[in-house]
Amino acid sequence: MRSPARALFFSVALALCTSAAGANPAPTPEVSPSPESRHPEFLVTPEFRRQVEFWKRIYGEYGTNQSLIHDARQIDVIYEVVGFEPGESNRAYFRRVRTLKDKWRKVLLSVHRKNQALVSGELTPDLPSLTEDERHVVRLFDQVNEPNKYLNASHRRRLRSQLGQKNRFLEGVVASGRYLPAMERIFAAAGLPRELTRLPFVESSFNLKARSKVGASGIWQFMRSTGRLYLKIRPDLDERNDPIRATEAAARLLKTNFEALGNWPLAVTAYNHGRMGLMRATRQVGSNRLEELIVGYRARTFGFASQNFFTCLVAAIEVEREAERYFGPVTRDAPLQFFEVELTRPIRTRDLVWYFEWDSPTLAQIRELNPALSHGHWKSHQRLPKGYVLRLPLKPETPAEEQTRVFLTGYEKMDKALTSRQ
Repeated sequence: MRSPARALFFSVALALCTSAAGANPAPTPEVSPSPESRHPEFLVTPEFRRQVEFWKRIYGEYGTNQSLIHDARQIDVIYEVVGFEPGESNRAYFRRVRTLKDKWRKVLLSVHRKNQALVSGELTPDLPSLTEDERHVVRLFDQVNEPNKYLNASHRRRLRSQLGQKNRFLEGVVASGRYLPAMERIFAAAGLPRELTRLPFVESSFNLKARSKVGASGIWQFMRSTGRLYLKIRPDLDERNDPIRATEAAARLLKTNFEALGNWPLAVTAYNHGRMGLMRATRQVGSNRLEELIVGYRARTFGFASQNFFTCLVAAIEVEREAERYFGPVTRDAPLQFFEVELTRPIRTRDLVWYFEWDSPTLAQIRELNPALSHGHWKSHQRLPKGYVLRLPLKPETPAEEQTRVFLTGYEKMDKALTSRQ
């Protein structure tokens, strides 16, 4: 716990202040590292290359108006790309996707039956003739050496649809400029690979308002149960929605995962599947290699999402590194600039606004810099809690230390001023 007797200015904060003489403008976010400079565990092995290439297409080629009907195990076996039709509703579109999945299931079963008849000698090679869809399936599985491959591929867990993410990923690249410099500093201070800071591309595309159906929240998509181990979560304050506090929590969680599991592919997968589940998997399979766990570990909860989570991250790293190749010229948002002070007693936002004479644009900036606070704080129904680290916009022309001192001086005099006001 930081001492409440003084406000703290954090050099690691997004303010990126560098000297007592003044605050330098925030630099443009650094370009992602070249393959040679990347952590070796994030240079994908041949076993995972097919999965990575599939997810690169999802992030960099297909948008959210397109779905790929594909095989969950032979992930690059793509039966069809389905696009929205003009004027089609989301409900009608996804109903049509389900119908097409059923169609391809029937095609796979038909090919299986014909193939079995051919093998048994009941049919000659040219009878009965294959439909165009059936020939398409045969071509897709030509290099797959698996008994009953068409029958297996028709299983409901194998035949799936995946929505493209290109436009959302591009939005994430733009928004990431606000946060990545500080996130990289936080992870570097913890001794963690900078590649891990790209996980929010997979989890949320850096959307601060991202909320999942199961209750995950913020750019790091912390569940409430996990978030409470590292963050303050209560009705008036949810630090899962604060990119910096959540990044600090994610660094601690990932470091704990790595210490327990021994390598980054497993530590990253545990972020999705859970550390205890991965530890159980390594014991059962007798290996700490992710590729061997995917083949040898069978558990209802260790499904498609968990098995692909690490390769999604590697794909996101590669697409972001080559953003202009996939999206054309990209201008990222500038890093947010601010300083931080710790409140020594509860205070209403409206009292701060009155005393410091914050205008509407300034208040909007402060609200943007403090996304963990509930709506009630900005409507002045709730007090900012004691110990809360408040972020305030940094004025480039004034040193951060001076701005901190001015705020603290006024903050200590507020009670008297508020009493006189009444």
